[in-house]
Amino acid sequence: MLDFEPIKGKEIGKYRPALVLSSKQYNKQTGLLICCPISASIRNHPTEVSVGNIDEPSVVASSLIQTLSWKERRAKFVAKAEPGVMDEVLVRIIPLIGADGVIEKFIE
Repeated sequence: MLDFEPIKGKEIGKYRPALVLSSKQYNKQTGLLICCPISASIRNHPTEVSVGNIDEPSVVASSLIQTLSWKERRAKFVAKAEPGVMDEVLVRIIPLIGADGVIEKFIE
């Protein structure tokens, strides 16, 4: 859970769950974490990834990547992501940041 307030524009707010993308080492060294918020507002957008281990049906908003101070945002561990969720989120993030061409170079 993280506090996403204050918000601006179309950002997602409130104290809500999030999928942490960054490593524990990065989080410890910087005091920051890189994450995507989780929302119960399901819009069936192609960048949403369903999660089932939350109290209500929810999705990871993988297009809303944020870097936040985990101490100041009152981060609290709630649950580990289900198998495959992180991979599905990363597959959606790669084209968003224009890295699909770079990834293809390493796969060939």
